[in-house]
Parts: sequence; structure tokens; C-alpha cells
Amino acid sequence: VTSSVRPNGFNLNEITIDWPANSNKIYFANLNKLYRIGSDGQGLELVYQTTDGSLISEMSVNENSNIIALKTNNLDGYDVKVFTIDFNGNTIAILFSDQPGAVSGLDMSVSTQKIIYSYDITGSESPDYRRWDSRVFIYDMSALETIELSNGKEAGTNDLEPSFSPNEASIIFTNTSNDGISQKNIHIQGVDGRGRDLIQTNAF
Repeated sequence: VTSSVRPNGFNLNEITIDWPANSNKIYFANLNKLYRIGSDGQGLELVYQTTDGSLISEMSVNENSNIIALKTNNLDGYDVKVFTIDFNGNTIAILFSDQPGAVSGLDMSVSTQKIIYSYDITGSESPDYRRWDSRVFIYDMSALETIELSNGKEAGTNDLEPSFSPNEASIIFTNTSNDGISQKNIHIQGVDGRGRDLIQTNAF
């Protein structure tokens, strides 16, 4: 599908694509540019390009509302910014910026009013991109507030790659030791922060 321009970024294990529901368009980043292409490999389009040269690593797209949530970073994966834009490239809101440390995982609700992501609260920055205490946060666009959802996380682990469940009553995420090499497991938890259930072992 992406034979002419391919997904690329600071770390291929840390960049994502997005295929919105009921859409035939797949969105992906190549360094500082966001593209979309038909699921048949036709109709490549440049959607957005960062103005400061920062790299686009993750995106969540709502074609009905014409809103895109983006995560950008530098070549090392840091200097992170999480923000929303419209399809004309105009910035709507900045959710996260000017903080040290890694952010990974990004998903936007159907209403576009809630966005979840994972952030290493230690602010650690290292060449191997190790995260020490990543927790899931939800940002409410209406209330303009950020709430932590990793209340039941075990010490020494990271909550990563959060996404909304299909009915958006829960979040689904990966938990693993912060050593970066141990087994990964998938958990589900209510968006109100209650409950924390293991649903799949040795998976992400």
C-alpha cells in the first residue's frame, strides 16, 4: 500500500498508523509529514507537515469531525508535543508540551472530546528510550483537565499503548516491566479509573 512513500520516524517500533472506522483511507507519518492513502494503495495525499521540523510519530483521526490528534517529537523521541489540528492544518488545542520524558500511545474518542496517552512521569530521557514509570492519562477537551488512569499499576512497570475500547466505556493498554525486555500483558480498565483486569498474557 505504501510503496512510494513509507512510514518512517525516529523509531519504527514507536510510530503508528491510523485507519479510521468506515474509511478507505490509511493515515501514516514519514518523518515530519502526515500522509493518507487509499486502502488500495491509490491516491497518496500530503495531509500535514510540521512547521518546526519535528517528527510525527502517532496520530488518531476523526474524518467525521475533520480533527486529527498528533504526537510529535525530536530525533531521540523526546521534546514531545500532543495537539489537535483540523484538516486544514490549523492547531485547535495543545494537550501536552514543554515537559521532559517519553509519551507513547495516542487515541481520540469518537466525540473528539477525550484523548488518552501514556507518559513517563519520571521525565527520564536516555539513548535507549527506556521508560521508568509510564502511566495512562486522559485529557478532557471540555473541562480542559488531565486525569491519571493508572491507579492500580504495579511499581516498576509501564502502562503503554492505550486505546479506547469499541464502546469507549473502557481503555485497553499494555503493561510490562520497565526493564524493556520482560513479557507484555494486555489489561482493560474503566475510563473512570476503576477496575483493572488482565485479558491477555504475553501480548501487546
